[in-house]
Amino acid sequence: MREADGCVLDRCLILYGAGIADSNRHTHERLPVLVMGKGMGAQRTGRHIDYSRDTPVANVLLAMLDRVGVRPGSLGDSTGPLEI
Repeated sequence: MREADGCVLDRCLILYGAGIADSNRHTHERLPVLVMGKGMGAQRTGRHIDYSRDTPVANVLLAMLDRVGVRPGSLGDSTGPLEI
């Protein structure tokens, strides 16, 4: 969708994914997530990044918050913001 001098995805960051990898065992490691949007130019797009098995999803959330200028220090089981 066009918006002013760009499109909606130029101005936002969206996280899409699931909170459970295996619904029978309720595991939450190796979750496939998608980060969409450029966040007003703060985010590079068009990449696939595979993090190690023990990387908390909260690290992605910290990275997204960092891109919009919010730096809470930690969030849930985070160990630090990722390079996204």
